[in-house]
Amino acid sequence: MSAQPEVQTRDDASSLVEQAQEHLDMARYTPAMELAVRAETLAGTPAVRAHALSVIAACHHRMDRYAQSIEVGLQAVRLWHELGDLAGESSVRSTIARVLILTGDLTEALDEGVIALELADLSGELRPRQLALTAIGIVHLCLRQYEMSMEYCERAAETARLLGDVAVHGSLIDTIACVLMGQAYAAREEGDEQTALAHGELAIERAREAMETGRQAGHRYFQANALGNLSEMLAFVGRPEQALEMMESFQLDPEIDSVSTVCHHLDTRGCIYMALKDYDRAAELFAEALDRSLGNNAAMYYCEHLSEAHEKNENFRAALEYHKRFHTLFTLVASEAAQRSAGIAAIRLETARAQEYAMRERARAEDLYHSNLELTRHAESLLQQSLEDPLTGLANRRLLDRLLETEGARYSIALLDVDHFKQVNDNHSHQIGDEVLRRLGALLLQPDAPADHAARYGGEEFALLMSEVNDETGGCVAERLRATIEDFDWDAIAPGLRVTVSIGVAVHHEADSAAGLLEIADRRLYEAKNGGRNRVVGPNG
Repeated sequence: MSAQPEVQTRDDASSLVEQAQEHLDMARYTPAMELAVRAETLAGTPAVRAHALSVIAACHHRMDRYAQSIEVGLQAVRLWHELGDLAGESSVRSTIARVLILTGDLTEALDEGVIALELADLSGELRPRQLALTAIGIVHLCLRQYEMSMEYCERAAETARLLGDVAVHGSLIDTIACVLMGQAYAAREEGDEQTALAHGELAIERAREAMETGRQAGHRYFQANALGNLSEMLAFVGRPEQALEMMESFQLDPEIDSVSTVCHHLDTRGCIYMALKDYDRAAELFAEALDRSLGNNAAMYYCEHLSEAHEKNENFRAALEYHKRFHTLFTLVASEAAQRSAGIAAIRLETARAQEYAMRERARAEDLYHSNLELTRHAESLLQQSLEDPLTGLANRRLLDRLLETEGARYSIALLDVDHFKQVNDNHSHQIGDEVLRRLGALLLQPDAPADHAARYGGEEFALLMSEVNDETGGCVAERLRATIEDFDWDAIAPGLRVTVSIGVAVHHEADSAAGLLEIADRRLYEAKNGGRNRVVGPNG
């Protein structure tokens, strides 16, 4: 009888932390924090307590309580480490890395992110890998290393897509928009306005996609961030009126929106008014952002913007004052970063076992680094082999099926088959046949290709997934592709070689399932072949 209350408490704590995680995932930080604190108090097992501490650390991060986030996060790291839970330790290290980014401790942040990624890869779990890739990508963004940032962010976005996490995938699309924004600003600084505007337009497309994804997923935090970035880029490319209209379409609520989100929107509005040459209004908004900001790192940038606004308004005394404050804060931020580094080290050494733990951590990190090099190469090779066709470089049937399973409802499908492919092999050789398939893969992967995804379906058959097509445009898109393939210079591969394809198209509304859509496309492909080949059959014939 005496054991029953203990079991009940453990079950309650586990349930509470799961509920807290759900609230955290949807950016409902206050209820997430309350539930996680209760769970940590009731926790009957170290695993539940570690999970609760991880949620608490993440909530502190999102609620702009950076010191508390790091302190609680390091407690969670110790527990996960003692439990041997690589995925749990990796995830909370990624949270610590994200906090260190916000406090300007980029070296520490990168160290935490790299360790988190090594642990995630060893765990074999995708979620902690996505978190670590994101953290590393943002560090490189802050360091203005845009190519590396883009690489990590795109890998994180692909991981989120494989997980089927629409909201997080959308947030990573927004992060990619930020990378494009950074490239746009860098190009303008270098005097390359054409490149700046091109990157700006790409950033607008990505931020708009991210904002809509956040809205559809009901994720206010992601939607608000993407909206701010979208508006900033609209002003950057010379459309400040449209940017202001976008900002006014979203009503902030200080009761539910974090301080950083509110300040981000105020600062973005100020930048828009700068573009509109309303420097008084811009200065008011920058000043409000400065008043609301909680840390010196953010305040430093708002002072810089205030200095610029007053300078444009020819209020040089105020401009100089804020410029001096900017430099004072810059020095303070550097000093605080050094103090935080010392504080983090002190927290790591708090317990009697901390020295042993620190030595074990260093040795383990070195072992992880060396062992993970070969493991990562092997894992990436296996992942590529399992999801990519080795001959063409396209997605294979397995990845196509996964795409259809997770997001097939948004796509129309075209099945493409090479006409008389056996004759190519018989008349020219199998090596030439392989080269034909490789060249077709390259044509389907071109930047102006019509498909969102292209896959080798099997043999000489290919599948294309296309969004934003209807009964009319689906057939037209496929016809342009058919003509491109027919007009390609196949003589360069083998004299006298001619390659054509037959295509069957099924539009997304024609079936309730991906399997049904594939069946329709397959039937129309055979209609095209039976009708004489080198043609397209779609919804309209």
